[in-house]
Amino acid sequence: MSASAALPRDDVAASRRSERNSKERSKSRRFRVPALANGILGLLVLPLLFVFLYGPDKFVEILSPGYMCNQSAPEALKAVRRDAVGILSFGDFYSTSAINLNVPASLLLSMETATNRKVGRLTYCTGIVTVGSGPEFEAAAEQAIIDYLKNEAKDPARYKRLAELTLAAYRKTRGQLPRQVLKAQYSVQILDNGNWSIQDVSVKPLTTR
Repeated sequence: MSASAALPRDDVAASRRSERNSKERSKSRRFRVPALANGILGLLVLPLLFVFLYGPDKFVEILSPGYMCNQSAPEALKAVRRDAVGILSFGDFYSTSAINLNVPASLLLSMETATNRKVGRLTYCTGIVTVGSGPEFEAAAEQAIIDYLKNEAKDPARYKRLAELTLAAYRKTRGQLPRQVLKAQYSVQILDNGNWSIQDVSVKPLTTR
């Protein structure tokens, strides 16, 4: 058989090989698309499974160490305040009672937190709590004294006398009292509804300066 007669058969074979390669590439593309979709689905399911098994607090703590204590601090301060009111002093009885009861927690106290450890779904935190200062706190403290005495002294004349004496005494001691610093310890957990659960709160004086 001459070389010219063999050429058509070579063309047919090449065409068939090309067709097979094209089909294989098409199948490969079809397989890659589901594999990619499955991979993305797996990436979405794994965090959800982790949250279901260990809780959202464990998940966020791994992503951002210290998150639990830092983000829960405003809510924890409300619980810390309940114990702190028996420790804080602002001069005389009326001033101390009024400020502890009526000054908003965000102005009365501030706290820097650190994570101690995790046990199960609970994160144990330590906070260094300082008492408010500055013009905003002082204005809130004086208003708290006025509001408190209005409730205490039913008689207008007695109220006026108490308010003058108490405010004068508070202003005299302003800036002269030792700086009050407390140490707070508590545990925190994120509930299923997204709220904070603050537990095991203890507060004690750390130092005064």
